[in-house]
Amino acid sequence: MINPRQVILAGKVKVYQDPGASVTTDTLLLASSLHVSPGSVVVDLGCGSGGASIYSSALNPGCRWIGIDIRYDPLKLMMISRNLQKTQVDIAAVCCNIETVPLAFAECIADAVILNPPYGRLGSVRNSPDSGRNRSRAGSDLLLYQFIRGAAHLLVRGGEFLIVNKPSLLPEILLGCRAFGINPVEVQPIGSDGEPAERIILKGRKGSCEELKILPQWGRT
Repeated sequence: MINPRQVILAGKVKVYQDPGASVTTDTLLLASSLHVSPGSVVVDLGCGSGGASIYSSALNPGCRWIGIDIRYDPLKLMMISRNLQKTQVDIAAVCCNIETVPLAFAECIADAVILNPPYGRLGSVRNSPDSGRNRSRAGSDLLLYQFIRGAAHLLVRGGEFLIVNKPSLLPEILLGCRAFGINPVEVQPIGSDGEPAERIILKGRKGSCEELKILPQWGRT
């Protein structure tokens, strides 16, 4: 098994991380942007070692969490992290390829799905001897759409879709959402003051008819 390291996040949330896939700003953005009611079922697609789920569980108590990833070792770390928390976290780990999510899971089981898919394309990033880690960094041209398709399959009607990604992939995200019945309702740009956005958080809702809002950029001074 990989050699994990412990990271303590805001609110003294303890998370064990794979050193090759540590807690990032994207993880914290995704976790802190989710707001759901107690009793909700939340799926973290491509959860890695579960930083977003564990952190967000402290902000959204009383929910049930399902982490899905293709790598077994990070999923084991997520379950270790669960046992470190002050309060009980109801979280399950499932080792599954994103392509087979619609076959492996029943439809409409999740009130919210969060995801932070790979940004790179195959051949555009440095290769790792660990094939699973390569999958977490880069994927095929269809991988983003497979993530969105999986999220749409899992979400109940009216369920919340939340994704963090690069601004340059916004057109593809919007296209994928429209194709699979998720209506984009908010885009939150993230970046330094006076500079182009470095990241976006897109919120969608399955089957809704709300108008899309572009929110003011979150800046860093």
